[in-house]
Amino acid sequence: MSDTETDTPAARHEHAPAPGRPRWRGWRSSSLRAALLTDLTLTGLLSTVSLAVLLSVIVHATIGALESAEVARSIERVQAVLASERSGTEAHARDWGIWDETYDYLRDFDPAFEERNLDDDSLRNAEISCAAFLRFDGHGEHALCYDFADEETGISEAEEGESVDTALTAAFLARLQEPGVFEVARRLPSSTELWAFNGELYSLAFAQVHRSDGGGDSTGFLAFAHLITPEHITEALQMQAHFVFDTMSDHRHENKKSDWLLVSAPVMDGAGQTVAMVHFDMPRSLFRAGEQLRNLLIASLITLMAAILTLLGRRLSTHVIWPIRALQGHVASNRAAGVLSAFPGPPRRDEIGALTTEFNAMAREIEELRTAHAAQSFALGREQSAIGSLHNLRNSLSPVKVIFSTLGSRLEAGLPPQAARALDELADPQTAPERRQRLADFLRLAHEEEAQARAELSRMVADGARNLDEALEMIRATRDPKPANHGERCDLGPLLTHAATAARFADGSQVAVTVECPDGVMVRGNRVLLGQVFENLVVNATEAIAATGRGTGRIAIIVTPEPEAGRCLVQFHDDGDGFSAETGARLFERGFSTRTHKRGGLGLHWCANTLNAMDGRLELTSPGLGQGAQARVTLPILAVGALRGAR
Repeated sequence: MSDTETDTPAARHEHAPAPGRPRWRGWRSSSLRAALLTDLTLTGLLSTVSLAVLLSVIVHATIGALESAEVARSIERVQAVLASERSGTEAHARDWGIWDETYDYLRDFDPAFEERNLDDDSLRNAEISCAAFLRFDGHGEHALCYDFADEETGISEAEEGESVDTALTAAFLARLQEPGVFEVARRLPSSTELWAFNGELYSLAFAQVHRSDGGGDSTGFLAFAHLITPEHITEALQMQAHFVFDTMSDHRHENKKSDWLLVSAPVMDGAGQTVAMVHFDMPRSLFRAGEQLRNLLIASLITLMAAILTLLGRRLSTHVIWPIRALQGHVASNRAAGVLSAFPGPPRRDEIGALTTEFNAMAREIEELRTAHAAQSFALGREQSAIGSLHNLRNSLSPVKVIFSTLGSRLEAGLPPQAARALDELADPQTAPERRQRLADFLRLAHEEEAQARAELSRMVADGARNLDEALEMIRATRDPKPANHGERCDLGPLLTHAATAARFADGSQVAVTVECPDGVMVRGNRVLLGQVFENLVVNATEAIAATGRGTGRIAIIVTPEPEAGRCLVQFHDDGDGFSAETGARLFERGFSTRTHKRGGLGLHWCANTLNAMDGRLELTSPGLGQGAQARVTLPILAVGALRGAR
């Protein structure tokens, strides 16, 4: 099919989105108040979360820095305690080193000195766990270490005289005999370092031995070892502390818990070697205070945000939502009444007031335009009705013109010119019998052809009469004040047979039309209008065939009843010039036509709207240019009969 246009309500409903309708709503509510409150709530939540994250970062960064500083100060206190212990041990060693009795003891290692000064009570009072006296020449040494297990009572668990810790004494003496110890003792008047043994930490001090007046050559040195207990660190830090000797590291480590900070710091000897690790647990009171402050601020922000949202929701309802709903109710009442009137609400000076003022101005202008449009619509309706009627009248009267032209040419032709001469020869008695037989056969054939021509002319006259009746029926329908009846029972067979005759009288092409329609197929519609629609579709198909320039073509009309679906499908297939996809999108536009020699383009536009009024539908498809086309008409079905043969 080729001719025309579509602007049908069905096509507009399918292809054009409703004005102002959003393509998607997503999660947003249809209520403006709910949408605004949702946006404000999300904004408040995002702001609160952002501030909470910012506060958390600040708290962690600030408190973390303060905690690091506190850890550093605690480690400094640990180092100060260790330094104090080492200094005390060194002071004791120097006091014993500048003493005449000590000087004399290194000469002969008198047992009386040992009984007077090196018993467990003397060393306990001096807070010395181990004492050793060594000569530089290696010819004399004496060392002993006591086991002060019970420092609270001051009484050893061993019996008196049996409190010497032989293992500790041997280890202490072995430590003093390590390479480099004698060199340091000769070079320095006194020195101190740390020593770890058997899971305990000792401060170790060396001092050269001189007379009480400082004179006399030093012949040896003494060494004291003082046990440093975790209680010393705990008392200094006011935190629980202990020493670890199995896992060493040259750097401090921190293990953060929710309430405690576990700190591990290295304890180094005089050579810079780590001899132990001190562990202490520092409470994170400052961090907890910062988190409490952060939580308090977040709670305050949430409370403030809830109060602000409540106030904004109330203001939105009173100043925006309720006035808009009032205007919406006014518009709805106007739509129900069919009259657009001005909004009677109180005057306002805000945006809602400006909207109301513009609405009232629009209402006045629309009322003026509606009046003018009514007058124009009346005139345009009469014009379009007249144009549509003339278009369909043209289709109905075109075959009549061809019929009269054919009648005139056939009547002028009459019998062949040889018929009179044949009669004269038959009247001549001299004509031979064989000649008479041939002349008789010739006249009989001429008579039969004349009879067939008269029969064909009779059929053409009948078709012309039917077309004239159809034209008169259309004229009568246009003058009938009653609206067209779209609920008539229409037999598709006669309507399609009559529409097929339009192709027999097409100008410039020989078109063969076949109709396949079951007997008794009844559809609901208007008989006159359906006949015009079918005739329009056949005429459009013949014009499409003529546009190919072949001179011949075919049209197949196939009726497919679908009682289960309550409809009947009528298909018009032609082998005309077809159309492209771009043209197919405009076929139903009012005023569009694929024929450059035609104007108006009312055929398919009128056909689609007419079928829509009958609860029907019209569709046009084509594989492409030069590949023919197909028109599909869908109508409500009423009854179905037996299959009828092709016409």
